[in-house]
Parts: sequence; structure tokens; C-alpha cells
Amino acid sequence: MNILISPGQTKDPGKVVPVPPQLRQYVAPWGAVQYRQYPFGHILTQTFLHKHYRIYSYRFMIDEPVYLYFSCQQPTIALRHMLQGKVYADVSGFGQVLLEPLRYGLIYLPTGVNSAWFEAGTAESLHMELEHTWLEEMAESNREIAGLMNRVMNASSEGKLLQTAAIDYSVQETLNTLRSTRETGGYLLMEFKTGILKILTQYGKAIKEKDQLDELPAAPDKELLVKIWETVKAAPNIHQTLARLARENHMHEKTLSRHFQQLFHVSLSDYVQEQCMNRAHFLVTTTQRRLTDIANDLGYTEISNFNRAFRRYFGVSPQSLRTIKLS
Repeated sequence: MNILISPGQTKDPGKVVPVPPQLRQYVAPWGAVQYRQYPFGHILTQTFLHKHYRIYSYRFMIDEPVYLYFSCQQPTIALRHMLQGKVYADVSGFGQVLLEPLRYGLIYLPTGVNSAWFEAGTAESLHMELEHTWLEEMAESNREIAGLMNRVMNASSEGKLLQTAAIDYSVQETLNTLRSTRETGGYLLMEFKTGILKILTQYGKAIKEKDQLDELPAAPDKELLVKIWETVKAAPNIHQTLARLARENHMHEKTLSRHFQQLFHVSLSDYVQEQCMNRAHFLVTTTQRRLTDIANDLGYTEISNFNRAFRRYFGVSPQSLRTIKLS
């Protein structure tokens, strides 16, 4: 994928300059890196090209609002993650699409040039173009991916896009692993393949849950309640209390509590606790992060309080569970 500042260009017109020290933290060990200067600002681009997938990481530092154009050389299915900033894109065949921060989705991109409007500020995206036959091979042994393939192709034939999903803690963890990996050769390819399959599988589950939420009966403030449900699930924290969520969403506490219970058949406080413990279990059993860091991420200021809550919920301490999983 090439970045152009006018649709008639055939190559990137930016001037290559050294990556400044303050941006080196965003440079992945595996990427081919280019930092380019333009009249409107700078773009840090990192690429990894493979016959089955092409990974592009972009960090846009825009000084003046600008339209940019992205040239797609061949039809492809792409996983697009918007990590920071908000972008308005005109995608060939689909019209205008709002790329919102901390959301991701799967899209079929035809050959051609797509445009995007960038406001002044910083935006960051991670774009993975997936080779069609490789996805078909994966779909033969993975029903989740097979279902996704059918959905994205059916939607594109109707000129529609699949819904995006929130980048939750499990997807974020996978992205962090992919971006920071220092593997090389075959181990790096395996890391990428595993990560892409994890993200696709998680996205398939998120789309199914979105369908289920859409099918819930009409209820007062349903759209806002679904948003709260998704926000808590994406990044659960013990400080997501009824009082705080009511205040942030401009609702009365009793109204939020009653309507949430009526729509989802679970109290908001029980749902927050369940999601916090799900996140804790995931981080304890699938990562090597320190337990104090996991506790802090969940909002606990004391590790003892985290250990007590974890044991009360699962019947085992987080350290014991991690030991059991490792063994």
C-alpha cells in the first residue's frame, strides 16, 4: 500500500529523514522503517511483507488538515486497527467510513485508490493485508475464520462493511506481542501467523456477540446501555462503579441500574466484577506480566486486595493458578 498526496501520483512524494529519538519507542524490531517529511507533517511507516500477509504500521503526525490517498495494488482482505486518533476515509465501493480509535475490523479492499481526511494531530493505525488463498486454507480447519470469510465477502458484494469491534484487552495483548517481538526467521513468521489467527478468531466472536446484542428487545436507553456493556468488557476496571458509569453517561444511578438489569438480566456491579476477573484470569494465565502490574491495571492499589478478590472468585490465588498453568 502506497501513500500519496494526490490520486494521480505513482509514488510516495515524502522526503525520507532520520527517525527522531522521541519516536524510536514506536519502532518495531521487525519492520522496514521509513520516516518521511511532507508539507503537512510527518509519517512514520513500518512494513513487513510476506507472501501470505503484508503488515503496515503508520503513525501520522499531522500539522495541517490534509487528504491522503492510499493505493491498493491488488484486491485484498484487510484487518485494520485504529489505535489512536479518528480518520474519515472514503473507501472504494463503500463510501465514507469513520475509523474510530481503539476499534478494528475486517474489510474487503478492491484494487484502486482510497482517500482519508486527517485532522491536525496524531493518528496511529495497524493495517494487515491478508492473502485470499491463505485465508481460505485457514478457513478449512477453523470454522470461526470460515464464517468471517463468508460474512465479509457477502457484505462486500452488497456494498456494506462488517461492523467494527472494540480493541479489548485480549486483542491489545496480541497486538503488543506482535509489535514487540524480537523473533527472526521462521519463529517470527510463526509469531505473526499465530497472532493474526488469534485476532481473526476474537473478531469473529465479537461480531457474533454484537449480533446477539442487536437482537435484544427494544428497551429504554438500549443504545447507551450496549455501549456501556462493550466499554466495560473491552477494558474492565474495578473503578467502573455504578456511580462513575452513571456520571460519565449522564444518567441517574437508579435509572442505569434498573435499565441495565432489565436488558441484560445481570446487575451492573456483578457484570463489572465478572469482566474484571475474566481479564485477571486471562493476564495471569497467558502472559508473564508481574502480578502487581496486573493488579494495577485492574485498579487495585494493593496486591493483597487483588489476591483476595481473585481467590474469592476462582478459589485459588493468582500465583498458584499461574504455577499450575505453567506446569
